[in-house]
Amino acid sequence: MCVEVPHLRYVTAAAEHRSFRRAAAALNVTQPTLSKRIRELEERLGMLLFERTTGGAQLTANGEDFLVVAKRVLADLDSMENYAKATKAGRAGRLQIGFYTALAGPLRDTIFSFAQHHPQVDLDVIEDDRITLIPLLDRGAIDIALVLGEPAYRDYAHISLWSERIMVALPKTHPLTERDFVYWTDLKNERFVMSQRDPGPEIKDVLLSKLTAPGDRPFIKHVKAHHTATIIAVDGQRGITLACESSCLPPWPGVVFREVRDGNGPTRLGFVAYWRRNNDNPILKQFRAWLEAHPAVPHIPSCRPSMTVTNGAATTSKEVT
Repeated sequence: MCVEVPHLRYVTAAAEHRSFRRAAAALNVTQPTLSKRIRELEERLGMLLFERTTGGAQLTANGEDFLVVAKRVLADLDSMENYAKATKAGRAGRLQIGFYTALAGPLRDTIFSFAQHHPQVDLDVIEDDRITLIPLLDRGAIDIALVLGEPAYRDYAHISLWSERIMVALPKTHPLTERDFVYWTDLKNERFVMSQRDPGPEIKDVLLSKLTAPGDRPFIKHVKAHHTATIIAVDGQRGITLACESSCLPPWPGVVFREVRDGNGPTRLGFVAYWRRNNDNPILKQFRAWLEAHPAVPHIPSCRPSMTVTNGAATTSKEVT
């Protein structure tokens, strides 16, 4: 037995109009065609769906039951068709985003705002180290990777995004907490606790570039733990650490964050998005367009309540290759 979609549409139309003639007109088919197909369906089912009279067509008891199922099937088919169209247009589907920084600040705002404006998109966010994210990108296990630093992986298409200030995390009893910001030279004799996990290496490279001199290097204790562990170490007064400004949230009771500057102003690290050039996921295309159209995401609130908060998260020039 084979029940086809036209069978279901003819039955629902005939039931709605209570007339084969009016149903055929509504569907833009001839009445003989509609009558033949409904009769064909009844023969396949082995039961009568309509009582035919000179005044029109009335559903039988079996027809009433069949109509309930027919409407549900047609609704599901229409939903599938609409979803397929939305997927092709990039309004629905699945997107897998890899990152290794805190899901906070500009990164959080960007992902959440995209999700709010694309409710049919299933977003998966995967947090891991860069050494894991890039192979995942290679295998197609993720669609896009959002990482810190200058563009480095030339085999991938990429775009430069916003940047974040580098902050120093200090114990709340540290003398430098009295300042609105600190200079790198103020940190020359400090003991640093740095994570060996991402984004620790990128931040450590900045630290070394700022404070390393001939015969003189900053004291750094490395920990094999998540970057959050270094903030906990600062809270325990075991040293200080450096972090991106998104790490200011949520507040840490025993830790105070201060912006780090040199002679040119705040020191920043930029974000870069990477994706495979042959990735044809239409949702990825929409997300990339969203990143380009919304580069100036809300700025991270100041880590010092008395300071004025301005809307002006810095962005770097965008480059797509």
